[in-house]
Amino acid sequence: MIALALILLTVAYFLVTTLVDLYPFNNVRAAKRSEQRTEVAINAPVMTLPAVLLALGAAWSLPVLGYVAGALELVIAVGGVLLWWLPYLAGYTVPWATGGTGVTWADLHARTYAQTVTVVPRIGDRPRPNLEHLILHALLLTATAATFVAAPTL
Repeated sequence: MIALALILLTVAYFLVTTLVDLYPFNNVRAAKRSEQRTEVAINAPVMTLPAVLLALGAAWSLPVLGYVAGALELVIAVGGVLLWWLPYLAGYTVPWATGGTGVTWADLHARTYAQTVTVVPRIGDRPRPNLEHLILHALLLTATAATFVAAPTL
């Protein structure tokens, strides 16, 4: 099933880009190990849950589980888009931006993302979404759409 593969690909991409140094694509070397652990501990289980729900929906022929998986995938995608695009476009940082790391989003971004590959133009001194996260957002949104397409066929 394409939707399940996309969700799992997205989780794998997230894990690799969070834990493996691929500079200048990402800047894992600048992230504290505690920040990496926190990000993985919070996000990986949440990002994996739609795959579990979709698989169970398919195994039990319950389309409702597919729709729940799609809704959860949509919430995850919207959360990621808001995290990155609100500071860039509106200068507003969402409350969950730093996940309890004790630093501001601007400081975290300057230390870990500002020197990575970025393709969007500057807007003043606002943090810009980098290519790593543009790809992640595209994967999340594609997985969301595929999950909603797959749900009625479970």
